[in-house]
Amino acid sequence: MGRRARRAALAAFAALSLTSLFADATYEGARSVSGPFLEYLGAGILAAGALSVGDLIAYAGRVAGGILAHRSGRPGVYWLLVFTGYTVNLVAVPLLALAGRWWEAFALYTVERVGKGVRTAPRDAILASVAEDLGPERRGLIFSLHETADQVGALAGGLIVAAALVKAGSYRLAFTILAVPAAAALASLAAAYHWYPEPRVSRPPGGPGRPAVPGWAAGLSLAAGLGMASFMHWGLASYRLSTLGIPAGEVALLYTAAMAADAAAALPIGVLYDRSPAATLALGPLASAAATTLLALQASPLAASLAWGVAMAFYETAFRASAARAPPESRAAVYTMLYASMGAGWTLGNIALARLLANPHAAASLAWALAAAGALTALLKAGEKRL
Repeated sequence: MGRRARRAALAAFAALSLTSLFADATYEGARSVSGPFLEYLGAGILAAGALSVGDLIAYAGRVAGGILAHRSGRPGVYWLLVFTGYTVNLVAVPLLALAGRWWEAFALYTVERVGKGVRTAPRDAILASVAEDLGPERRGLIFSLHETADQVGALAGGLIVAAALVKAGSYRLAFTILAVPAAAALASLAAAYHWYPEPRVSRPPGGPGRPAVPGWAAGLSLAAGLGMASFMHWGLASYRLSTLGIPAGEVALLYTAAMAADAAAALPIGVLYDRSPAATLALGPLASAAATTLLALQASPLAASLAWGVAMAFYETAFRASAARAPPESRAAVYTMLYASMGAGWTLGNIALARLLANPHAAASLAWALAAAGALTALLKAGEKRL
């Protein structure tokens, strides 16, 4: 690979990382108080638990975006889906300032998830192409650095929202301010396209209707889905924290702590993945069950939030890096399978957890049973070997 092409890939990686930083500041800032905001607008606990349905829709969007990108096999379509998804994802957040009823806010949170869904699989396929250009033996490191940028943004977004709530007591002011990082994210995305307009993607050899998916992808997807089923959604977690009497501003700060833990854990997880992939993947479901247990048993809110962030880092770093090893022509399809399983698992698991929280020990037991199955699947079926 030529020096000029490598510089372009590095510049694109930096721009994509900044895009994620600013985008996460926008939508994660809004999501940090999703539970308290719905409670403020008059919603019940089942509505908060149903926020995970928005993530199911988001994961369905990931499936749709991945299929469209995979079948097209054209770089321009990949980038079009990425730009469209980010625009929808980011515009929905400032509109929350106009929501006056809980179902309006719920709808906007769902629309925001749809935008995130549509762009995620093609974005990750582009990022996998960049990672290959920068060194395939460092996939874990590259995806971990990208995740670190994500969570630095999420940390900033949570602080913005917390400051607006503490100083002004205004959800609407907080959501309006988030329009600034939203604009910065779209500008960074334009820079990434400028540096890397032709990612290495191609039409699958079996034709656009028959994706060439590696056999290990099903095991990887199942392991991730079982792990996510054991992982309490932040909408449900933040609602639970709010009902304990914790003010909304403090809930936002707890989410900020979770994002800081995610950012701190991402790099070590990425390095560990490059050395021992299967073991790292197996740790993800166990970490999510631990976080769910702390939240269900109403342990220290700070400890529970930190555990939640570490668990999320496993899915956003190790599992994404593992999917990146697929051949260029099938990466979008593999990410589609992975995200479909994660979305279904997260939604169904959280519906069950919401109903079981009256008996916290039962909720924790379910989480550990699902996590154990996910860890075993990762070890036996994900097809990972040490590089």
